[in-house]
Amino acid sequence: MTNRDQFWTMADHSRLEAEYLADEKLQYLQHAPLDALQQICIQYRHFTKQFPDNLAILISKAPYGKFKSLTAEILAEELGEGDHENNHLQLWDKYLLSIGINQDLFENCLSEENKILLDEIKQLTLTKPTTYVIGLCGMGGECLCQVYLSTMYKYLVKNPYIKENKHTIDWDFWNFHVGEADIIHRQKVRDAINEIVDADPSTVDDLTAGYQKAKHNWDTFWTNNYKLAMTKQMAAVN
Repeated sequence: MTNRDQFWTMADHSRLEAEYLADEKLQYLQHAPLDALQQICIQYRHFTKQFPDNLAILISKAPYGKFKSLTAEILAEELGEGDHENNHLQLWDKYLLSIGINQDLFENCLSEENKILLDEIKQLTLTKPTTYVIGLCGMGGECLCQVYLSTMYKYLVKNPYIKENKHTIDWDFWNFHVGEADIIHRQKVRDAINEIVDADPSTVDDLTAGYQKAKHNWDTFWTNNYKLAMTKQMAAVN
């Protein structure tokens, strides 16, 4: 059985590994043609759309304490804290529109591979034990997502189309998600999870399994997106 300290050592190592993998997988965004860039951004939209629902399920499962309250706070932020116009899906959609994507395409462009992946995450969120879902969504959907999101932004802003149109692009989503607050946020999540694990040390194994599954999911998600982008680039060359 893994203990709490061993889990955090593993999680920290996995995060560093995820940073390396994210950088390796997302470098192509700085050179991607517009149609490939648009396709990738639409794929991410579907994660953004599903994430709050998964968080809500996790909140319903979590025991009363730091983690339940913190996750409820994160969910409120995702949903615009009472202002629909500022929910994160809405902010992402404004970004998509500003890079030339027709709104009619928003719901119909999810790849079959990513649909299978997102459907599996939903099913695991519903059926797996609470601490597994904390690893899967609470850490995977929130903390590991931030690794990929930051890297995505790093290379997006180097893309010729984005650079040429930066003054007409809607940056509200990125302004909210890319910044120094991530370090403070990670510490709050860690403290909240420790409260649950300390109450029942046996739950750390489920936590580990959920986190490892989340890491695998993100790697798979961006591998799928890379294949889509390469298909678009090949079509553009041909």
